[in-house]
Amino acid sequence: MLRRGGTALLFAGVALLSMGAGPAPEEERAMLEAFNGALTAMAYAAAGLAVFAIAWAGVVLMAEGAEGRSGRARTAVVMAVVGLVIVLSAKGIALALLSGVIPTP
Repeated sequence: MLRRGGTALLFAGVALLSMGAGPAPEEERAMLEAFNGALTAMAYAAAGLAVFAIAWAGVVLMAEGAEGRSGRARTAVVMAVVGLVIVLSAKGIALALLSGVIPTP
Protein backbone atom coordinates (compact mmCIF):
# COMPACT_ATOMS: atom_id res chain seq x y z
CA MET A 1 0.00 0.00 0.00
CA LEU A 2 2.78 2.40 0.94
CA ARG A 3 4.73 1.40 -2.12
CA ARG A 4 1.84 2.27 -4.44
CA GLY A 5 1.36 5.63 -2.75
CA GLY A 6 5.05 6.43 -3.14
CA THR A 7 4.95 5.49 -6.80
CA ALA A 8 1.89 7.67 -7.36
CA LEU A 9 3.60 10.62 -5.65
CA LEU A 10 6.72 10.09 -7.72
CA PHE A 11 4.73 10.09 -10.96
CA ALA A 12 2.83 13.21 -9.86
CA GLY A 13 6.12 14.99 -9.14
CA VAL A 14 7.57 14.02 -12.51
CA ALA A 15 4.41 15.26 -14.23
CA LEU A 16 4.62 18.60 -12.44
CA LEU A 17 8.28 19.04 -13.34
CA SER A 18 7.72 18.14 -16.98
CA MET A 19 4.91 20.68 -17.37
CA GLY A 20 7.32 23.59 -17.03
CA ALA A 21 9.80 22.27 -19.57
CA GLY A 22 7.64 22.36 -22.69
CA PRO A 23 9.07 22.44 -26.20
CA ALA A 24 9.91 25.72 -27.84
CA PRO A 25 7.25 27.06 -30.25
CA GLU A 26 9.32 26.28 -33.37
CA GLU A 27 9.95 22.75 -32.14
CA GLU A 28 6.27 22.33 -31.39
CA ARG A 29 5.36 23.57 -34.88
CA ALA A 30 7.84 21.16 -36.49
CA MET A 31 6.45 18.32 -34.40
CA LEU A 32 2.87 19.16 -35.44
CA GLU A 33 3.89 19.34 -39.10
CA ALA A 34 5.57 15.94 -38.89
CA PHE A 35 2.48 14.51 -37.22
CA ASN A 36 0.33 16.08 -39.95
CA GLY A 37 2.50 14.46 -42.63
CA ALA A 38 2.12 11.05 -41.00
CA LEU A 39 -1.64 11.50 -40.77
CA THR A 40 -1.79 12.50 -44.43
CA ALA A 41 -0.08 9.25 -45.37
CA MET A 42 -2.49 7.33 -43.12
CA ALA A 43 -5.48 9.09 -44.73
CA TYR A 44 -4.34 8.07 -48.23
CA ALA A 45 -3.76 4.49 -47.08
CA ALA A 46 -7.11 4.35 -45.30
CA ALA A 47 -8.95 5.68 -48.34
CA GLY A 48 -7.38 3.01 -50.54
CA LEU A 49 -8.09 0.27 -48.05
CA ALA A 50 -11.69 1.45 -47.59
CA VAL A 51 -12.30 1.31 -51.35
CA PHE A 52 -10.80 -2.18 -51.47
CA ALA A 53 -12.87 -3.31 -48.46
CA ILE A 54 -16.10 -1.99 -49.95
CA ALA A 55 -15.34 -3.69 -53.29
CA TRP A 56 -14.55 -6.94 -51.46
CA ALA A 57 -17.78 -6.67 -49.48
CA GLY A 58 -19.64 -6.30 -52.79
CA VAL A 59 -18.05 -9.51 -54.05
CA VAL A 60 -18.95 -11.30 -50.81
CA LEU A 61 -22.51 -9.95 -51.03
CA MET A 62 -22.87 -11.27 -54.57
CA ALA A 63 -21.39 -14.63 -53.59
CA GLU A 64 -23.67 -15.06 -50.58
CA GLY A 65 -26.79 -13.93 -52.38
CA ALA A 66 -29.42 -11.50 -51.24
CA GLU A 67 -31.51 -13.90 -49.16
CA GLY A 68 -30.71 -12.07 -45.95
CA ARG A 69 -27.44 -13.86 -45.23
CA SER A 70 -25.38 -10.82 -46.13
CA GLY A 71 -24.50 -9.85 -42.56
CA ARG A 72 -20.79 -10.34 -43.11
CA ALA A 73 -20.73 -8.12 -46.20
CA ARG A 74 -22.71 -5.35 -44.56
CA THR A 75 -20.48 -5.48 -41.49
CA ALA A 76 -17.42 -5.16 -43.74
CA VAL A 77 -18.86 -2.05 -45.42
CA VAL A 78 -19.76 -0.46 -42.07
CA MET A 79 -16.32 -1.17 -40.60
CA ALA A 80 -14.58 0.23 -43.69
CA VAL A 81 -16.58 3.46 -43.50
CA VAL A 82 -16.08 3.77 -39.73
CA GLY A 83 -12.33 3.30 -40.11
CA LEU A 84 -12.19 5.92 -42.84
CA VAL A 85 -14.17 8.37 -40.68
CA ILE A 86 -11.81 7.83 -37.73
CA VAL A 87 -8.69 8.46 -39.81
CA LEU A 88 -10.15 11.52 -41.53
CA SER A 89 -11.32 12.99 -38.21
CA ALA A 90 -7.80 12.53 -36.81
CA LYS A 91 -6.49 14.38 -39.85
CA GLY A 92 -9.02 17.16 -39.26
CA ILE A 93 -7.98 17.52 -35.62
CA ALA A 94 -4.33 17.71 -36.67
CA LEU A 95 -5.13 20.42 -39.21
CA ALA A 96 -7.08 22.36 -36.58
CA LEU A 97 -4.10 22.16 -34.21
CA LEU A 98 -1.66 23.17 -36.92
CA SER A 99 -3.69 26.17 -38.08
CA GLY A 100 -4.30 27.38 -34.53
CA VAL A 101 -8.07 26.85 -34.43
CA ILE A 102 -7.53 24.70 -31.36
CA PRO A 103 -4.92 26.45 -29.20
CA THR A 104 -2.15 24.34 -27.75
CA PRO A 105 -1.04 25.17 -24.21
